[in-house]
Amino acid sequence: MIKGKGKIRLVGGVLQKSELDAAIEKLKDGDYDFLITDHQNNKMLPHLTYLFSVVLKGISDQLPDHPSTKALYRYFEVMFAPRHTEMVNGKQFEYCDLKSEKTVDVSDFIERVIEYAQKSWNITVATNESLRNADNREFYSLAYQNQEVNWNKFISSKK
Repeated sequence: MIKGKGKIRLVGGVLQKSELDAAIEKLKDGDYDFLITDHQNNKMLPHLTYLFSVVLKGISDQLPDHPSTKALYRYFEVMFAPRHTEMVNGKQFEYCDLKSEKTVDVSDFIERVIEYAQKSWNITVATNESLRNADNREFYSLAYQNQEVNWNKFISSKK
């Protein structure tokens, strides 16, 4: 559970941390974890949000057995994600790691999933472009609300 948040700034090697100190003062005795992030754009976030909250959720909703988005992700990962090969103790090991791919590769993966769903299962999902239309603001807001549940916990549990 998030117990506090704020911003710290490093200027000329001096840490400005009044928000951090204020958050720490509110904590009870115990153990806590922390995460420090920069303010660089997360280029992958919109792609993963769209993949899990729109594409995979839309496919799941239209399939008769309604598989989880996690299962669909793994299913399509095996089929379409770029493969990486490394040597592990003298043996070749092949794996996928979509969340660390370039955004162009993730976009290609998503397009292949959409195309497969359309051709193989006659399932159509909303395109990213169609979601930009103001008429779809309700659909977009639902996808945004579901992103925490659908993919964030799944991906963070794999770290």
